[in-house]
Amino acid sequence: MDMADDSPADTADDEGGQLEQVVTARELVMALHRSAIARLVMLSADADTGCFGGVELARAIARTGLSCILIDLSGDERIAAETGIAPDSPGLREFSDSRVPFADIIHRDSRGDCHVVPSNGAAPSPDSPDIALLLAACAEAYDCTIVQLGAGSRAELASLLDEETAIVVAGLASSRSGYETIGRELRALGVDDLIFMQCAAGRRGSRGA
Repeated sequence: MDMADDSPADTADDEGGQLEQVVTARELVMALHRSAIARLVMLSADADTGCFGGVELARAIARTGLSCILIDLSGDERIAAETGIAPDSPGLREFSDSRVPFADIIHRDSRGDCHVVPSNGAAPSPDSPDIALLLAACAEAYDCTIVQLGAGSRAELASLLDEETAIVVAGLASSRSGYETIGRELRALGVDDLIFMQCAAGRRGSRGA
């Protein structure tokens, strides 16, 4: 996605010293409104702190009037907790086991207007038939689909990529070391077109430092 017209929140150095834009969720949403991107694949540089990025971005997109759904493929239940989804609510695990239909695994974020499909501890491969079916249905029903991946799913990124998909690396670290590490890993897999997004908690922490 070309974001040259947006003012970057910061920059991060990649392996060769090239400066990469680090944008805010607001700047990214502004760019989405001017693009043909309909799917965002989220990777977190700071998942161990609970910062995944997908929830913040999904809420920001929904606030601008676009319909948005967040599909959690991370296998981490903290995203469900952050969006107010009860632990016993049906999610990807139940859908993959054919226990519930697609409509029953979609939940409304308790603090925003986006929808969420929780993982319930399941982290299915992005190239599985269930996920392909889910993504096709969401593409028909929503303006934007966000797919939150876990660290172990990066090798399967290719199955999610097309001309209407962008990869977003979200993080908190002011040093940008997390961004750089993931950037190098993805480039080693042949993925070069990346967007780096600083989460709001990271910006608040930087101002308070």
